[in-house]
Amino acid sequence: MPGSSRISSALGLALLVAFAPEIRAESPASPKAPNDAQVRDLARRLDAMSRQVDQLDATSDDALRQTLMQAQWLAMQDYMGLIHSRWGAGAPWLVASDPQAGPGASSCPMLGGSGAPWALPEGVSAKPYADQMRAHLRTLHEQMAAIAKAGDPAERQRLLQQHWQTMYRDLQGMRGLGWMWGAGLMGGAPAPGSEPAKPLPDPDSAGAKLVSSYCVQCHATPSPQLLTGAQWEHVVRRMHVRIEGRVTPIRTPSDEEMKTILAYMKRHARE
Repeated sequence: MPGSSRISSALGLALLVAFAPEIRAESPASPKAPNDAQVRDLARRLDAMSRQVDQLDATSDDALRQTLMQAQWLAMQDYMGLIHSRWGAGAPWLVASDPQAGPGASSCPMLGGSGAPWALPEGVSAKPYADQMRAHLRTLHEQMAAIAKAGDPAERQRLLQQHWQTMYRDLQGMRGLGWMWGAGLMGGAPAPGSEPAKPLPDPDSAGAKLVSSYCVQCHATPSPQLLTGAQWEHVVRRMHVRIEGRVTPIRTPSDEEMKTILAYMKRHARE
């Protein structure tokens, strides 16, 4: 059937991205920046993801559109995970503190850690997705060209870090989490189309001070109005487990402080 053939072609392109030739390190010690051949391999991965967006624009078949969007979304995460695990790109708080875990080890599902990858945001339609992802990939291609031109390994490493942060910021923005850049997370700019983080209510309270002290180690201060009280129960518990798991070497609130944070977030939560 023609529709089945098109979906098979889309899946074939997704597999091309997922199972592209392995990018090998130059030596047993993991390098901090890719060599020229590795940069070319990364550029080819970007080209494959751009072709997925072109295919998305070229079809009106709803099933194929969903397949292409999902494949492209997962391919982007695979690409980010590769750069993170191979060269350690990413915010320091994303990297595991265990030296035996490797240079770019992380428990974040999007980076190849435990759990399922980030799902494609619900309710995303093909045209807005394609437009946003095309603009995103255009920036990534420009950054990769700059990486290719950089001869100094330290400069190439800096540009690769910037490249990774752009991907992380934009994908989080598409997930509706662009508020995290309100305080300059990772030194980056706000996510496109995102609203700046709002000031915390009752800023002199113990809860607000704790949120401002601990939460900003990884992202901008989250407004309590982002979630309901029941949702904050889950989120705060999950954040505490993540911090205690020593995924990142950051300051950890005590159990009593976590209770104060949760009480504060629930008191000012969305109805």
